[in-house]
Amino acid sequence: LTLPNSVAYIDSNSFIFCSSLENITIPDSVKYIGNGAFQYCLSLKSISISDSVIFIDSFAFYNCKDLQSITIPKSVTYIGDYALVCCRSLTSITVDEENQYYSSLDGVLFNKDKTELIQYPVGNLRKTYIIPDSVTSIVDDAFRYCESLTSVTIGNGVTSIGSGAFFNCNSLTS
Repeated sequence: LTLPNSVAYIDSNSFIFCSSLENITIPDSVKYIGNGAFQYCLSLKSISISDSVIFIDSFAFYNCKDLQSITIPKSVTYIGDYALVCCRSLTSITVDEENQYYSSLDGVLFNKDKTELIQYPVGNLRKTYIIPDSVTSIVDDAFRYCESLTSVTIGNGVTSIGSGAFFNCNSLTS
């Protein structure tokens, strides 16, 4: 699906449960992706987000189980809660280096200064992960359904671990 350049706003739940949607290109005219806009698009494999998007609301891509990777452009100033949770095929989250609000390291999504771990790509097959020392907070559901990790090292700087951060991480033993 390629949206026309006349679209400026993708409303909440616009494509919810759109099981046939596999690829989408969001044009330069779009500034806002609404709450749950693409949630439960179970076949969505790829998405191209233009540099015009500034706001990705909560649950925007929730449970897009076939989504393999996503690149957050430099223009994004806000990513809502649970935007990428339950994307079980997600192996990498990339953030444009010029983004002033978000960053990524080894495919993991953080706030810009890497004090907040926002989303681990749960489809990544690595067995161990060391949370950077800069992290003080792990948000709700950050590792939810991460079934490949057997070990996570949490640094001494972490003072807050969100609800369900390690929910259903069935292989996690240490």
